[in-house]
Amino acid sequence: MILFFLKWYITLVNKLFPKLGGKHAFLLFCYPFPLKLKKHQSAFLSTGRSSYFDFEGKKIAQYQWGYGEKKILCLHGWQSSSYRWRKYIQTFNHDVYTITCLDAPAHGKSDGKLFNVLMYARLIEHYLTLHPSDYILSHSLGAFSSMYLFAHKPHYAPRKIAALGTPSSAHFFIDEYIRILGVSNTVRDNLVRYFKDYSKLDPSDFDTKLFAKHQNSEGLIIHDEHDQDVPFEYAREMAKLWKNAKFIATQRLGHKLRDQSVVDCVVQFFED
Repeated sequence: MILFFLKWYITLVNKLFPKLGGKHAFLLFCYPFPLKLKKHQSAFLSTGRSSYFDFEGKKIAQYQWGYGEKKILCLHGWQSSSYRWRKYIQTFNHDVYTITCLDAPAHGKSDGKLFNVLMYARLIEHYLTLHPSDYILSHSLGAFSSMYLFAHKPHYAPRKIAALGTPSSAHFFIDEYIRILGVSNTVRDNLVRYFKDYSKLDPSDFDTKLFAKHQNSEGLIIHDEHDQDVPFEYAREMAKLWKNAKFIATQRLGHKLRDQSVVDCVVQFFED
């Protein structure tokens, strides 16, 4: 019912008022439907040292475990939260590492309603300016946004990056959004126009193949061959362009890559 109403509304506004319609289509594109933390998720997060910091007028939730000298920053993906790193937090040696997890804007316990790559990249930059990190552990849009930042501002790059289930390009996001919503290419064209006005960039500028060429960190790219959300072959090509990256293909773990075997690969990569 909600999807039908959104399709009807977006189609109508784009037909009558193309500029306004493009804006509304883009805002919906940037709107993660809020997911309330479950009891067991909140209980686990409470085992960490929780706090908030200000970012662009929003309160951002952060959690820390461990007191080690080596700093890990964990960046979750779309409609996720810091809880997604539970297995990693339980596996890393807390005497060796300090592990920090951020809830992205409009996710977990952080403020906000809208979220996009540019906003996430600015948040990562803001955090790293104050707290340089040795390692980045990222999934999906967290990997995409951090790669975007480090491609344009390599001085923020950490020693190592683990990128799990990394999306391909902004055009892929937009095409999937249009397909799921079931609206016309007119809506797509209006959205892209608004995107260009908003970002002063073209969607083709947001592509992990472009980002990969400019990564200076040692990388670990893990992607599942049966990922239904983002293309496997694109990740393989991305890995070829990242000059100092190792690529691991998994089987039947899906986009979320929650298996302990993936955790063990990342832990070993950081320890080597």
